[in-house]
This record gives sequence, C-alpha cells and structure tokens, in this order.
Amino acid sequence: GASRETALLSALRSAEDDPWLRKGTTMIFCEPAAAAAVHGRLVAEMPQLRAALLCEGAAAPEGSAEAVARFASGEARALVCTAAAARGLDFPRLRHVLLFDMPKDVAGFVHSAGRTARRGKEGLVTCLVESGAEVGRFRQLHALLPARALEFSGAPAS
Repeated sequence: GASRETALLSALRSAEDDPWLRKGTTMIFCEPAAAAAVHGRLVAEMPQLRAALLCEGAAAPEGSAEAVARFASGEARALVCTAAAARGLDFPRLRHVLLFDMPKDVAGFVHSAGRTARRGKEGLVTCLVESGAEVGRFRQLHALLPARALEFSGAPAS
C-alpha cells in the first residue's frame, strides 16, 4: 500500500545519501501486481534513478532486453522487477537489493538477496516488512545462518 511505497522512497533516499551505495545500482523486488505501480512512483518521485521495469506479463514502457541492458550498464540505477523476471541474471554493479514484497519461502529469499554481494563483494539487503504474519515469516527467513567455509586439501587446480 501507500505506507510501503513511502517506506520504499525513504529507504532509497537514504541509499542516495550513502556514497558507497550511490556508486552502485539497486534491484527492487515486487510481486507482479505491484511492480508497475512501484515503477511509476519511482519515475515520478526519484527521476535521478532512471528506473527500469522488468516484469513478466506487465505492459512495460521498454522491452525486457532494453531494461536489462540499461540496468547492467548503470544507465538505469534502479531495476523494479519480480523474482521470476530476474532469475539467473548477474549485475556486477549491484550493491543494494530492496525487497518491497517479501518472498514466500526461504529459497525465494536466498535467491533475491543473493543477487548482491556476489564473488566476495559487499552488498546491502533492505526488507520492507509490514506488521502481522509477515513479521513472523521475515524472522523465519532472516534466521538463516551463514554457511561454513569449505576447505580443500591438496594442490590448487591449474
């Protein structure tokens, strides 16, 4: 609703004030029903982000390939997308993942959050959580523990 859109704008404005985050890009994960509205609000209220929209089945102002290319190059500093639309994509400039809608399960959370901080780089995940049942689900998803480091013996492969 409107309160989450206000929280989204607040989180993005805070990110704009952070020099490290401002040098990278932000992915905003939404349910398909919310993606176009969120994109429209960003275009209207934060035009400096030049937000792109990547959402299966939505009437997007640009094609999927164009949205991905604009975001990958850094021309679009924000990409409003669904988990399905963004599956398998890797964006080296990505520093911030913002979950406007919480994933339904642990795999969805790991997939969405895992778009950032790849290959040893740092990243930030921001989750917009409403009160009620969503808070319990967020706590369950957020309780994931880091995996133990793997150790290999022997000579490195050449």
